[in-house]
Amino acid sequence: IREMNSGCICCSLAGDFEASLRELLLTYSPNRVIIEPSGVGKLSDVLKAVSDVEKDLPVQSNSAVTVVDVKKCKMYMKNFGEFFNNQIEFANTIILSRTDLADNSKIDEAINLIRGINSDATIVTTPLVKLSDEKIEELLSTPLDLKKELLDEIAKEHEHHHHDHEHEGHDHEHGEHCHDHEHEEHEHCHDHE
Repeated sequence: IREMNSGCICCSLAGDFEASLRELLLTYSPNRVIIEPSGVGKLSDVLKAVSDVEKDLPVQSNSAVTVVDVKKCKMYMKNFGEFFNNQIEFANTIILSRTDLADNSKIDEAINLIRGINSDATIVTTPLVKLSDEKIEELLSTPLDLKKELLDEIAKEHEHHHHDHEHEGHDHEHGEHCHDHEHEEHEHCHDHE
């Protein structure tokens, strides 16, 4: 595990990201590399960084998975808007957590809110304890088809992000994140397409 905390992945981390990935591939020859950004990381920035290193390294984008707390989805969309919604928008698999603690109306509300941002992603609502290792492997292996339109949108997001940084006049301190991203045994998921 390599922790990278010197800035946002698309800016100051870009060179570090490629160097770390290169070192990881040479040292361990892993079958899979899992990148977990902070709660204020934009998934589009991560995909852009991976897309950039694909040209130079023997790696290929696979799945983009986002975990959404079914009970706090609406609040997070309101409070963390751009960052939270970006993770939903660019994911191809969205796992709803805490479905065992929510009633069906709350689950349906979360699904509808997610569908308003991303109509194509697979939404999983089955409790994690009921998911087989094979099913988890399948979810992590669902190919992410980075079509030209998606890449164009990511490039546009990337430009907008840099524009924001130029006007903010700070050196990429994004502050603490409040994104619930625990992986407890009672977290959930469930197939819903």
